[in-house]
Amino acid sequence: MTFFCLLSTAIGFLFSSALHAKAFDYIYITASEGNASGGHTALRFDDETYHFQHYDGGIIRLVKDTSTDFDFQYRYLENRTFYQAALDLNDSDYEQLLNHFSLRFLLQKQQDDIRKEINLNIALLNNQTQHSQLNIKGAGLFSIKAVPRKTESLTNDQLQQQINRKYGADFLTQRIVQLKSEVNTLHPEPWPKNSLQLSEVTFSPIPYSFASRYLDNISKILLLETIKNNYTLNPQYYFSPEQSLFTLSQAEIAQLKSFQLVLSNHLLTLINSQRPDWGNAAFSLYARIISLSLSIESGKFVFLDTFRDSSPVIDYTEVARYETKFLAQKNKALARIVQLKAALFTEQHIITEKAYGQLEMLSNYYYEREHDLQNKQGIRISGEQLLASKSISLPETLLPKLTDQKIAEGLARFEAYQQSIEQQLHALYGYNLFTRNCVTEITHTISHLPTNNQQIKELSQLTDKNIISFIPFGSFRNLSDDYTKQALPSFRHQQLAAMYREENSAIVFLREFNTLSATDYKFNDQDAAFLIFTDDNILMRPIFGSINLVAATIMSLYGSFSLAFDSGKALKDGTMGILMSLPELAFFNIRKGSYKHLSFPAN
Repeated sequence: MTFFCLLSTAIGFLFSSALHAKAFDYIYITASEGNASGGHTALRFDDETYHFQHYDGGIIRLVKDTSTDFDFQYRYLENRTFYQAALDLNDSDYEQLLNHFSLRFLLQKQQDDIRKEINLNIALLNNQTQHSQLNIKGAGLFSIKAVPRKTESLTNDQLQQQINRKYGADFLTQRIVQLKSEVNTLHPEPWPKNSLQLSEVTFSPIPYSFASRYLDNISKILLLETIKNNYTLNPQYYFSPEQSLFTLSQAEIAQLKSFQLVLSNHLLTLINSQRPDWGNAAFSLYARIISLSLSIESGKFVFLDTFRDSSPVIDYTEVARYETKFLAQKNKALARIVQLKAALFTEQHIITEKAYGQLEMLSNYYYEREHDLQNKQGIRISGEQLLASKSISLPETLLPKLTDQKIAEGLARFEAYQQSIEQQLHALYGYNLFTRNCVTEITHTISHLPTNNQQIKELSQLTDKNIISFIPFGSFRNLSDDYTKQALPSFRHQQLAAMYREENSAIVFLREFNTLSATDYKFNDQDAAFLIFTDDNILMRPIFGSINLVAATIMSLYGSFSLAFDSGKALKDGTMGILMSLPELAFFNIRKGSYKHLSFPAN
């Protein structure tokens, strides 16, 4: 019996790497209009997907997305088919490759942060108060002008009493005076040379620069003044949904009180911490404490507006056009809120900031659709976050008090830094259609990985195989037979497959092959003008493409006569339609039709 146990253990040890193999995927995304129109490639490590993206300014950088977000963007919204090649790697090789890309991503992100830090200092020295980086995050959640509710005043009084007990009666006043004194001593200083030398393999430190120190201190001052002067929550940045689901029971109110106490203790620690950016975090925390008081008082949830300042908005004309989809999104969100609320208020459950933030974020998504559909307003279609953080521009009265000489010297120095960094970034990551694109950067990155795995080495040499290997389609075609390959259909092809299963095939084809009668597609301004889908039938593609070409030409002619009325929109759409139709004559499809405002697919 002992012999068989030993034998089993030995076999398990010898074959453990095979038993624990992990799938690593190389993905080819088919061509389409818009981003990466010639096709795209990516590497997938389970729930993380890495790909190289072309940015304005001619830079190509590594991007990391969750795999679900990546699929939703490309397979659903952009309606593009994936061709996925899976390779089983043992744990060691898989982790080594994943860590290599993760470090590469963090390295490039840090280098971009250095560039942003330089630009921030230039904006501050130029007094560009409307610059997107020169803002105080969280300060917009409070209003100096509005009169606080009684509940808000009581909560503020309790907080100030706690501060006095912990830090002394004059803490707020003394800390504000101290921070203002520190602000007056700040001035731009030279950066260490090692932070200005970029490399593909070495991390460069990001200095805690003049501009960041200045803005962080201003944020702290404004936060402490908000507490000291009992400024109220900004009425435009909180809401309470009418739906009965958001009503609170006495037991739920008791749990919210316990949660609020935890947040208050956290805030007390935060306002005297050594964390440099605690002002921004404290604004969000204090606003949540006040919103909880309003919830407790009213017996209904009062949530903060957690949408980003830059959240994309569509006007009501488009909302009305897609009203059915937005109603479906609202109802789906409401069903999910039922689940989250039940999980949040289970017996003996301690509410966490993350769990409450998820409920608040989804409630923002729901309420945006509920309220704006009812009031026939434009909708913010995305951008809700776990924490509310409304910004204000840096007030001109709080700009640095520097001499003209100090400003001139600082600007000259940072502009020199800016020029040097931009040159280095272009040298390291300058985009080139043939030699530095989404395919070649993947293989180039893998080539820097020291490995004995022959399949990984083969992938690093993929673009050396033949003349078309640098093209996404060509790279996928040249993958070896070691990969298990499959097609993951686009959103439209998934919809068509379901229709063909449930309806008469001839009826489905005749209805869905064109944009006029198709039930699953609604023409939108992201797509060039076309009449017939050509990605379904390769043999018919030149004929259908010719029809599309004629339709686009007619629109172009119409556009030439309507220039004075539509600012050239019809002419532009028609011209783009012609360009998109020409490849169809040669059996090649780029245009597939995109989908706007889809609900995120259920798992």
